[in-house]
Amino acid sequence: MTDTLPPNGPATPSGSDVVRMARLISAVIERELAGEDLTLDDWLVLEALGASPGLTMAELRAQTLTAAPTLTRVVDRLVARAAVFREVDADDRRKVRVNLSKRGAALHTRLLATVRPAEQAWFDEHGVSPWMVSR
Repeated sequence: MTDTLPPNGPATPSGSDVVRMARLISAVIERELAGEDLTLDDWLVLEALGASPGLTMAELRAQTLTAAPTLTRVVDRLVARAAVFREVDADDRRKVRVNLSKRGAALHTRLLATVRPAEQAWFDEHGVSPWMVSR
């Protein structure tokens, strides 16, 4: 797979183009995470919790688009690293909420300083429209 997009592609990208762009930007992010021994799924969880603390596993699954069994393994791995912690929901004891720990918040902040510029450089280099990255 090359690290560039076709310069004269269609005005509206095809599904294949979007998947290809997602894989290329994923590789950019993974390079930034490698030094911390984190995966893209780990980053998606840290990013979701950084933006919305105290998400339930169902809410995390919806925000990260990660399969439930994979998400459980990711959260378990982040708990083992003391980056996140689980707590029982105060109003509904059937729900478990996940939060960044102080260590996890510091990790998230530190990674933002490298991930965001790397993402932006890739977006600028490939002329990716802002609508494609809005949250």
